[in-house]
Amino acid sequence: MQDAFGRETEDLRVSLTQRCNLACVFCHMEGQPPSDLELSPEEIERCVIASKAVGVRRVKLTGGEPTLRSDIVEIVRRISPHVEELSMTTNGIRLAPIASALKEAGLQRVNISLPSALPETYRSLTGAPSLPRVIEGIRAAWKAGLHPLKLNVVVLAGITEQEEEVRAIQAIAEEVGATIQFIEFENVRGRVDLQTFESLHAELAGIDREAARRAVRVEENPLHHRPRYTVPVGDHPLVYEIVRPINNPEFCAGCFRIRLTSYGALKGCLMTNDGLVEMLPALRRGASPEELIPSFEAVVRNRKPFFRTDGTLAGPLSLPMAGQKA
Repeated sequence: MQDAFGRETEDLRVSLTQRCNLACVFCHMEGQPPSDLELSPEEIERCVIASKAVGVRRVKLTGGEPTLRSDIVEIVRRISPHVEELSMTTNGIRLAPIASALKEAGLQRVNISLPSALPETYRSLTGAPSLPRVIEGIRAAWKAGLHPLKLNVVVLAGITEQEEEVRAIQAIAEEVGATIQFIEFENVRGRVDLQTFESLHAELAGIDREAARRAVRVEENPLHHRPRYTVPVGDHPLVYEIVRPINNPEFCAGCFRIRLTSYGALKGCLMTNDGLVEMLPALRRGASPEELIPSFEAVVRNRKPFFRTDGTLAGPLSLPMAGQKA
């Protein structure tokens, strides 16, 4: 199903929880209004089945931290038969013991957040001395066959550009053959502290240009029109993917994604809750996938690019401030 701007609906991003075992300075919590509610595995499955009616073929599980759900393997097992691709974004801390079980249940690949591969920097950015467990999770994911494996690196001014930082991240990527995904820090109102954003936001144009200059192969991920460069590093080429969402109409034009919040609402854009469609009452009274389809159709009809083709905002920012309840 296309929205009013001709964009297909192919991806569903499912937040399983807003709980997290880190406190990352750059976290946008998927742009969700705060809530302690969580859907059951069966409710999530019904939503995924319903989403197929509007064209969803791929599902990504997110959080908070999705592996904090004790039923994460059951969720994966329920969803995987209904989609062409099932992936997950995780901080990796709890991944090692369950990576093989997730693969067997039908998870195909993972993105693992790695803001730094240096212990002290990692601790300062996330609030926890958990880097060794993250690296263990990265290795376990690769060994379990959760490929292609991506390392999500939110680029932060004065930190990520340092040569020592980049080399440490590259070393881990080389070891497991992972793609490094350089991501622009996003100012999601109500979920990101404005002063933190202003002090740490870094423009990715320099990284993009340098990767393009050194690349032996250039491709494009159709999702968000993301450039993908194969760059020689040491003895093995590495793949860099550049994610630049800020003031980027091409990024919005290539967005095929809708979102299911942890508490059972649908939204069409990370950056705004305009057009939010509440489904929790219907889910809790046992609505069938067929009965949920109109909710998915409504969110697709109402979604629009956050940035117009001229780079200006397409609509008002409407996310609630942190502390407000859904």
